[in-house]
Amino acid sequence: MAVKVKSIECPACGAPVRSETGQPVLVCAYCGCELWIEGRSSRSAVSAALPVEGQVEYSPSSYTITLVFALLFGVFGGHRFYTGHFLVGLIQLLTGGGLYLWWLIDIFSIVSGSFRDSRGRPLNHPTPPNRWPIGLAVYAVSVVAIITLTGDTNIAFLAAIFLALAAANWDKIQKRLVKKR
Repeated sequence: MAVKVKSIECPACGAPVRSETGQPVLVCAYCGCELWIEGRSSRSAVSAALPVEGQVEYSPSSYTITLVFALLFGVFGGHRFYTGHFLVGLIQLLTGGGLYLWWLIDIFSIVSGSFRDSRGRPLNHPTPPNRWPIGLAVYAVSVVAIITLTGDTNIAFLAAIFLALAAANWDKIQKRLVKKR
């Protein structure tokens, strides 16, 4: 039995994975995860486990708009309101993004592709963005947040480097943490 699969989600990061016809390996362009398809029996087993065209339901919320809202209005819960998480958005609005920490965690989860809308659907992102501009944006936002919290610019510039690198490589960090368990 042949099953037509238009695209699948990467098991590591959730980004869409596409393949060339007849190729035995599928490679995620976002995180580099490889899915091997060999022989008839494993191909049918993989095809049965993969979503058929039209089965994967993505959120109407855009990945890019959610990330921009998180970077610009995340302390006020703007990205949460946009994706339908109204109660959590209100809590973030009242607590300043969970004292900035919850806000930074949300940015990391959006960048890694693990952020979901209020109905549990992955955000709509046909091709994941380049990670380094995201790292630079997180750096700029982190510097302002840390200066606001500590008042020390030296600590802010150094700590923000760590946060920017973590945001730019969050999917790789998540993958390594999961493998160690």
